[in-house]
Amino acid sequence: MTFATTYSYRYRQIFDIKTLLEAVRFIVVNFLLAFIFLFLTVEELEWATFSSTEGIKDKVIDETSWNIKTLI
Repeated sequence: MTFATTYSYRYRQIFDIKTLLEAVRFIVVNFLLAFIFLFLTVEELEWATFSSTEGIKDKVIDETSWNIKTLI
């Protein structure tokens, strides 16, 4: 193997501050997204339960981007 076909590799620690901050950011962002999705799911189930209990037969058209049926 010649010098032209090799490359220099600098040793780097696995747990440096940049990697740690990226992991924390990843966890926080995914936690917030999971919380929002959970809220949307509970709201959809709550409306289905309420409408069936009260006998509401109205068709609800939700065109917002937060509609769980458009997310799935």
